[in-house]
Amino acid sequence: MRTTIGTALEAAAVIVCAISGMITAARKNMDIVGTYCLAIVTAFGGGTLRDLLIDRRPFFWISHDQYLLIIVALCVAFVYSKPFHARASRWHRQGLLVDAMGLALFTLTGVGFALEKGLPLFVSSLIGVITGTFGGVLRDVASIEIPLLFRPGELYAISSFAGAWVYIGGLRFGIPSGVAGILAALTIVGLRLVSHAFGVRVPDPLWIKREAKAIRDIRSARSETHPS
Repeated sequence: MRTTIGTALEAAAVIVCAISGMITAARKNMDIVGTYCLAIVTAFGGGTLRDLLIDRRPFFWISHDQYLLIIVALCVAFVYSKPFHARASRWHRQGLLVDAMGLALFTLTGVGFALEKGLPLFVSSLIGVITGTFGGVLRDVASIEIPLLFRPGELYAISSFAGAWVYIGGLRFGIPSGVAGILAALTIVGLRLVSHAFGVRVPDPLWIKREAKAIRDIRSARSETHPS
């Protein structure tokens, strides 16, 4: 049985993800149908992909169909109400903690379901990452953008992956699942907040460094050719 806190966090995470999809839809000048579709893909894409990969039924959004109706109401307000649109955009920008907690919840849910299916540990950790992050990937693909997850930036998938292994490691060492889940969630949330606050990130790939160096060389050459 899910706890009240877990249910509230799940609902908050779904709404944060849905609003993220709505904001992208607005940026792409989509109508209400496109806005709703992008909100649904962002909120449920990772969980649906997880359920497909591990052959789990019913899908999350079918067994929790109340979220579909909630997102309909949010979409109508977001598309046609200027005050709600502005408020939702503001709230989403300030929703880092809820987003990080949602990432933790979805990641650990994915890992748990994968372990229940008897999947290998590494595969289970990846299923957790997919559950936590691929809604955003599908959102970006649907809006014809390179997924934010695949671009250099804050620790997101890395946070999810690290937390998945804290959970798996805790279980392997005999730590109760509840305690292991708390430690894993703290790892994910902590890494996300530290990455955002202090700009912690993985090193850029070599090709990005080469491109940055080439741009600096061109600017340097121009400044020498056209001194101020």
